[in-house]
Amino acid sequence: MKVYIGCFGSGLGHASRMLEVAGELSARGATIEFSSSGEVASLIAARGYRCNRLPLADVRYSEDGEFLVKETLLDSFSIMAKSYRQFSAELENIGRFTPDVVLSDSALPTVLAGKALRLPAFTVLNQLNLTSSHTRIGALSRLLSVGTSAGMGRLWRFSDGVFLPDLPPPYTISEKNLWGSSVAKARYVGFISPTGGLTPDGPALEFAQDSRTRVFWQVSGPPRTRTPLLRKALELSKELNAKFVFAVSGGDPSGSTRAVRTPGGWFYEWCEIAGFYFRNCDVVVSRAGHGTVAQAIISKKPSLLVPIPKQPEQEGNADKAARLGVSIVVRQDRLNLATFEESLGRLAGEGFRARAADLGEVAGGYDARASIVDALEGAARRGRR
Repeated sequence: MKVYIGCFGSGLGHASRMLEVAGELSARGATIEFSSSGEVASLIAARGYRCNRLPLADVRYSEDGEFLVKETLLDSFSIMAKSYRQFSAELENIGRFTPDVVLSDSALPTVLAGKALRLPAFTVLNQLNLTSSHTRIGALSRLLSVGTSAGMGRLWRFSDGVFLPDLPPPYTISEKNLWGSSVAKARYVGFISPTGGLTPDGPALEFAQDSRTRVFWQVSGPPRTRTPLLRKALELSKELNAKFVFAVSGGDPSGSTRAVRTPGGWFYEWCEIAGFYFRNCDVVVSRAGHGTVAQAIISKKPSLLVPIPKQPEQEGNADKAARLGVSIVVRQDRLNLATFEESLGRLAGEGFRARAADLGEVAGGYDARASIVDALEGAARRGRR
């Protein structure tokens, strides 16, 4: 079986999910080719897969990492033009590769190109809206959200199936990012989170044995959004090293994988053994990207979430994780020594740990990789008849 996989090119979570699915496909003997943009494409290529590079069509962020609604609207024609260029490139890429089936993680041009070539096409998707709530949004944001939800919902229907990489209600982390949607052929398959990993290095083993409260701080998201949180991570970990030990991942896939000693613990520009830290920490601190929230839940760890400012998807994810009782949410502009220390103390308590363990048990009952790959294999067999 040959499978063509398109990944949305902003945020590494899309690539992380599809690399997990690709691993399952490879184990079953499939041949795989990818497409994506920017550093996401670089990460995929670094894992040994062929990845066709596409122009990046994404929303706008400020220097402080804040999602810019107005600027995104004003730039919408440029974004649409780049999306069309993606579609044209995907027609050529998919036509050359001649796959049996197409899989997209939030990359609509890949789906449309696959269907234009009369191939079965499937989608992994956890966001339809550019706002995350029915309330407390302005008229401009509301118009943007309603328009994208209705329009994108119709376009995603070209997919032969839509996999929601989340838990079903009442545990759905991305529920606010799916409100108002009515995509047919959609089903929950559970989280797609990295498994296994490389052998832990010396700092990781030392971290796991430390008697202080162990905190894994994973910085993630589009490049412009990472710097403000990384600065906070290094500052606050230095101040609190008497009570806590920190391992900080800077989230730069092109950075060094070697741990550097800091006043608060250790720092990795890119942490290849993040899975080990998730499993062996007491508390996770991170943005509220869907993949990171999912990995904390699967690892049965409570989390302190600092969403990208005004980024609707992350605000929605963080709000739901807090309502489930497994996370505390702190806005970036309110993340200071007092709020941070108080939040870590609460998260390390029995209540949060027990709820995280319970939700982790629920999440562990799903095998998203197998569900997706089974569907792809079934479509490929039907197509060969």
